[in-house]
Amino acid sequence: MVEALLQTFLEDCPGRFAALEKAVQEGDAKAIESAAHAFKSGSGTIRASVLAERLGFLEAAARAGNLESIVVLLDQIRAEHLAVLRELRTTLYQA
Repeated sequence: MVEALLQTFLEDCPGRFAALEKAVQEGDAKAIESAAHAFKSGSGTIRASVLAERLGFLEAAARAGNLESIVVLLDQIRAEHLAVLRELRTTLYQA
């Protein structure tokens, strides 16, 4: 069951990041908040705690209308989500 959960996250993660990135590019605070929340939930489920934490910061910034900090947070999230994907691929395909 754990493997299936990790595989699902691995498959969904790029789309979730793309939705978040699109919302940021459009400057849509509500869409940013929603995308960050959904991505955070999945990240937390698989215990990608650093990614979930950064997404929580982004979600809170969007909720507060603090769009200035969002670009920096998105860069951090991009780097962390790529690290999580690498780790999942290593874990799933070497098992």
